[in-house]
Amino acid sequence: MFVVALYVPTSLPAHSDFSALYNTDLALVNRVPIYDIPQVEALAQQHSDLPPENFFLARFPYPPWYALSTFYLGLLPASVAATLWFELNLAMLFLSVWLLTDGWSGRARLIAFPLALFFLPVLGALSVGQYDFPILLGTSLLIYAVRKQNVALTTLGIVLLTFKPHVGALILLSVLGWLFASRNDFGRRVIRSTVLAAGVLFLIGFLADPAWILSYPKMLLNYQNEGNVAGCSECASLPVWVSRWLFDGSLSRATWIALALLILFGILFYFLRYSFRTHELLLSAALLVTLLVSPYLYNYDFLLLLVPFAILASKGNLGQKVIVILCYLIPTFALILYERNGNLSLIIVSLVMMFLLYVRVRNPVIDGTASTA
Repeated sequence: MFVVALYVPTSLPAHSDFSALYNTDLALVNRVPIYDIPQVEALAQQHSDLPPENFFLARFPYPPWYALSTFYLGLLPASVAATLWFELNLAMLFLSVWLLTDGWSGRARLIAFPLALFFLPVLGALSVGQYDFPILLGTSLLIYAVRKQNVALTTLGIVLLTFKPHVGALILLSVLGWLFASRNDFGRRVIRSTVLAAGVLFLIGFLADPAWILSYPKMLLNYQNEGNVAGCSECASLPVWVSRWLFDGSLSRATWIALALLILFGILFYFLRYSFRTHELLLSAALLVTLLVSPYLYNYDFLLLLVPFAILASKGNLGQKVIVILCYLIPTFALILYERNGNLSLIIVSLVMMFLLYVRVRNPVIDGTASTA
């Protein structure tokens, strides 16, 4: 992968979303605290080929261990690092597909790889070097590893969910709740391993920034006042769309709508809590709730729909499988035809997938787990 990145020319943009990660890694290898924005900006501008008047430092609003896991990118020229990051994301995507399709027929698994790649939110995230693929891989790992009762892979999946906290948090809490409620040896071992991993992540964070425990939250508070972040002008989430339709379109109003939706889904979960017979259904539900509730989401974040697509397509009757296929196809065509206005299709598809998941949860016969229930 490194040789390809070094010697194969590409047109991948090095100054797109990827620049936030690259400049952070650049600071890391030059021993600059990664959340000291003035120092990071000075260093990034020094290494940039852009004139000062055109330079903009995109903030890196993620935990320090994310940057530590990719520090080697800061040792490379920006264009080479962008290509290598593209390859790493592609590897995480295909590994996720491999894990999600475990148990499928060989032909179905082969078809799943190109289908995942050509889902338009996936292509968008790959092209700009976005950061959702560790969350996709972490969720896929959990679905696979809990089924196989593999402690190491389950812990790794939990760690990956922390890389993008506002997307992975609810999925993480759901799997921990599942493991705690299982009250078996596997669950206890994973929880002990997770506590140990959390301690390690906390400590290694000081390698990236000696004051990260204070500077990281401070950076996040200042980050909310930047450009399109403050107004969420390009967000594709349900709370933001409702805020635009019914109110003033502000992110603050969308936050209250998100809270109301979260409470609504929480009540629904309370009444259905004993109906989740498998961890796959629970994690899919947590993922879909995240996509429907979190106000700060862009269209590429919806690449996580690949998880419920795989879970709901693997079983069920023909009609449900046709609906899943349509839910896969419609956003791609809508985004191509209507560009950002097509983001609405992602919300509609998420709602449809949530309904299908509700039907699956309420009907144990579809899962083949009626005897277990």
